[in-house]
Order: sequence, then C-alpha cells, then structure tokens
Amino acid sequence: MNAVEFSGKIEKGKIIIPKQYQKFDNESVRIIMLFDESKKELSKKENLLLTLNKMKAEKMFDSIENPVLWQKKLRDEWE
Repeated sequence: MNAVEFSGKIEKGKIIIPKQYQKFDNESVRIIMLFDESKKELSKKENLLLTLNKMKAEKMFDSIENPVLWQKKLRDEWE
C-alpha cells in the first residue's frame, strides 16, 4: 500500500485532488480525514460580529458624500 498526503478544503461535499494524483482516477482508495482541533466553531453571533467588523474595516461607504441623497436614490430604484 502506498500513501500520499495533501491539504485541501471540502466544498459542497467534494475534495479536489491535486493534479499530480489525478493519475489514480478510478482507483480504489482509502480516505482518512484529519482536522485541526485549534479551529473553533463560531456561534452565529460570533460569526455575525466578525463579519460586521470586517465590513467596518473595509470602509465600504466612504465614497458616499451625501448619505441621505444616496439612500433616496436607492429607494427610487425600488419603485
């Protein structure tokens, strides 16, 4: 039995196999998944706060000179 190791991310239930290992397509393999325990699952509240802090750091609305006029234009698009 041969073994290879690579890191990846599970996205929508799939793991992308690096190109150098794609030659084993249609072979039977045994998969062992190892997880870093240092990564803590964030609660919904913690995740929301983290996202809001990232948005604050981006300064997404700095280019708006007149917030009231900007908001009025947005509302006009909905009608």
